[in-house]
Amino acid sequence: MTTASAEFDPKDPIASFVASWRRVLLEPRAFFEGLPAGGIEPPLLFALICLVIGGFGFMIFGGGIEGFLGFLLIGTLRLFVGAAIVSLIAQRLFDGHGDYEATFRVLCYSTAVAVVIGIPVIKHFAALYGIYLVILGLARAHSFDTVRAMLTALSSVFVGMVIVHALCLGGWMHRVNPLLR
Repeated sequence: MTTASAEFDPKDPIASFVASWRRVLLEPRAFFEGLPAGGIEPPLLFALICLVIGGFGFMIFGGGIEGFLGFLLIGTLRLFVGAAIVSLIAQRLFDGHGDYEATFRVLCYSTAVAVVIGIPVIKHFAALYGIYLVILGLARAHSFDTVRAMLTALSSVFVGMVIVHALCLGGWMHRVNPLLR
């Protein structure tokens, strides 16, 4: 684990996860500014751990096994497809200089809020904080200001919603999304 960014290190998963999770949530600006380039495996594993923990919370608080599995599936798919959508919007509409990998890494580490996303009431604050994390990370990853990062995030949510509804997945998404239950 690098001390500058406290990036997740798969060789020391428990201590590294706790340190990375804490740093993302408590020092997000410093975390994203110190985040090195370097592959998708560490951030993906970090995100998967967050999704599993959050999925268990969602399952316990009423999502059931369908909610748990849907949460994992949607969360993982969101990382890969979402990074493509966000990167294209950032680059094409807002002159972002980052690439798919940098965007993917931001989305993965922003998944830190998923740990508490299943808990009633707290989940709404966690979702808002997650948006804040994405905006900070995108500003750093694409070398632009927070206004363009915010517009990129909002545009990406809109495009994602259009895709979900075009594929007629809105009803299923409603059942397995902790924020909508």
